Amino acid sequence: MIGKYKHLLIMQVLFIFSFCILASAAEAKSDSSIPKNKIVALVYDDSGSMWQQSGNVPIDNWKYANYALQSFVALLEKQDQLRVVSMSTPTEPESIELDERLRQHGIDQIRAWTGKKSTPLESLHTAINELKKAADSNKNSEFWLIVLTDGIFNEINHLEQKLTTQQIEDNKKALFTSLRELIEKMDQNGASFHSTLIPIESYLSTEELEIMADFKRQWIESSAGNVLVSNGEQDIIQRINEVAALMTNRDPSEQKRFDLHPVWDGNQLVLESPFPLRRITLIEQSAEENASFKEFYMNNQRIEQGMEGPYKVITPDDPANLHPPIQGTFTHFKNVNGDGVIERGTYKIVFDKPLSEEQQRSIQILAEPAIDFRVDYKKNNDVGKLTNDPAVFFAGSKMRLEATLLKSESNDEEIDLRDIDVKSLFEVEANIDGVKLLLNYDSKVNKFIGNFTLPQKQEIPVNVKVNIKGFYQKVKESILQINPIRKLSLVASNDTWSTPLDKLNEAEPFVITPMVNGEEMSSEELKKVFKQLKIETSSDIKIEKEQKGNQILIYPKSLSPIFRTSVGDVPIHVTLPGPYPNEIAEETFTLRIEDISLVKKYGKDAVKALIWLAILVYIIGIIIKPRFDKNRISIEYKQSRKRERLRDARGMTENFHTNWVYRWLVPFAAEKKTIGDLTFKADRKKDRVLLVKESQDPNLIVRHEKLEGRSKKADIAIYHNDEIQIERSNYHSVYIFKSH
Repeated sequence: MIGKYKHLLIMQVLFIFSFCILASAAEAKSDSSIPKNKIVALVYDDSGSMWQQSGNVPIDNWKYANYALQSFVALLEKQDQLRVVSMSTPTEPESIELDERLRQHGIDQIRAWTGKKSTPLESLHTAINELKKAADSNKNSEFWLIVLTDGIFNEINHLEQKLTTQQIEDNKKALFTSLRELIEKMDQNGASFHSTLIPIESYLSTEELEIMADFKRQWIESSAGNVLVSNGEQDIIQRINEVAALMTNRDPSEQKRFDLHPVWDGNQLVLESPFPLRRITLIEQSAEENASFKEFYMNNQRIEQGMEGPYKVITPDDPANLHPPIQGTFTHFKNVNGDGVIERGTYKIVFDKPLSEEQQRSIQILAEPAIDFRVDYKKNNDVGKLTNDPAVFFAGSKMRLEATLLKSESNDEEIDLRDIDVKSLFEVEANIDGVKLLLNYDSKVNKFIGNFTLPQKQEIPVNVKVNIKGFYQKVKESILQINPIRKLSLVASNDTWSTPLDKLNEAEPFVITPMVNGEEMSSEELKKVFKQLKIETSSDIKIEKEQKGNQILIYPKSLSPIFRTSVGDVPIHVTLPGPYPNEIAEETFTLRIEDISLVKKYGKDAVKALIWLAILVYIIGIIIKPRFDKNRISIEYKQSRKRERLRDARGMTENFHTNWVYRWLVPFAAEKKTIGDLTFKADRKKDRVLLVKESQDPNLIVRHEKLEGRSKKADIAIYHNDEIQIERSNYHSVYIFKSH
């Protein structure tokens, strides 16, 4: 009983393996063409070592390989092509009929195969040649080369005494040269090609393992294909699970496996999927009578002719009776309308009658995803805008990678993920030139995005992997071309530029044309970078700049005064950064400024300087000019013909008001005022006035003293209440100065 369940487990894994092979490639080159079908060349090992080992000990690898091939045929689609090259007939590829009406007959024929010969390398040559011929007329197909073997090919086995080392090397060289030629042909046709080597190494000797190791190394180097090794029954199960992950767009992790939430309701099986599907396959393993299907519904719409099968598979008769036989049925459900995609939603499979619990437990559900994804590269501009123009993808550019989930390979309609638990279901990452980049989902744009910087290379490989845990797994490879850093230069329109110093401000501009890779920069591009233009000089000169079209106009200007301006050869260093990273143009130009005569150079400014000096002196004279404080000082005076009557004479008061022009426009000269017979002059101190010496005479009495010999010698300061008396023969006067 234990053996029975063990083989059932192996059988289940073989189902998965077969299903995986027909699904889309786990690695797909980015290409606009969508493969319409799959063309598979499978090298099938039916050699004697699959039946028995040394000492004639029987084994049943042949039986499980035969069962896996039956399952594989059951899972292919009718438009696919399968050519099987058995090692027992290495030059005779057998085309397996996949038409729905004839497929069961083909499966039954495979079960009757009983080849039991050697392991010729010729079988692999035949498979390669079959794909080469098919590539010429099926350029929009997806090609597969699968090799299943449990031993060393005869022609490369140095343990065979008849072979020399040179013969072995020649045989390997011929094989891998042919394999490389096949890949080159696929690349030229733009076709998708995949190869997988599955060696069963559980019964190989140490020397045979060494030979196989060398073969696997050269297989990878020649085809960039996959190698999955098995070293025992339990390891076979694990490796076949890995094959399932590699050859299908499904995630193999059991603990997180995505399912369709199956619900049994009487004679109905209800399934749900948040993603579009390509096909649903029910695999039934039951000793009871097989279930009979009646109808298939997609979102409550009955799909006519939406069922295919069932196809029955069973292990061939085992003469050694090592283990009980395994059997199963494959039934497919698909949408035959429109683009053939099973829309996301709810599906219902109706049986003729309710299934027993044993029958329900025996049914496995495999969902083949229809979804695809698109990879886009966009450059981040400094202003925060994005562009997908490859012409601006330069080394050092800040880039954004976007992965967008699509409905199918043939339908680029985006799948809205906003109502799905993206965080727990999705893992999206990119490998950019060997550096991993995690892409995060942005619900605003409904895309997975990640930022990176373009390195200093001509091109970089980019692999983007989208994984929906337990459901979908696919890698897209592409080469991102990086534009070389553009060479910027600055070219002067004139070989020489010179002008006299006195004509500098009116001179024609010095014209520079920016160049990009030898071509003139556009005016639009120059406008973007003109603000970053720098013009530096160590000379004494002023520089003005202007853009005119796609040219830079430089206007040298003189300093003021003009003699401060440098003359002779004046170097200017011009720096213009480009709009893209690491772009810069630098050039030093020489301007010739001719000197002029001393009169021209200094004369005008000397006259200006004198004028300004005169104005300055005048202003200073106006400022420092002594003026009367006319509101605070005054003179009281009396006159009489007789001295004794002077006291009783009527007094008069005179203010120090003067002419406005003389007071404010005449510089330096102190303000003067004549009152009666005396002339007074303003002093710098406002509380006094000066009696000018011209008004003095020896008989003049100032502060009760006659001047006598002191008269006309100097101006005399007159203070508050100072009295000045004048005695004449015909009249007497007295003046009293008042300072308030």
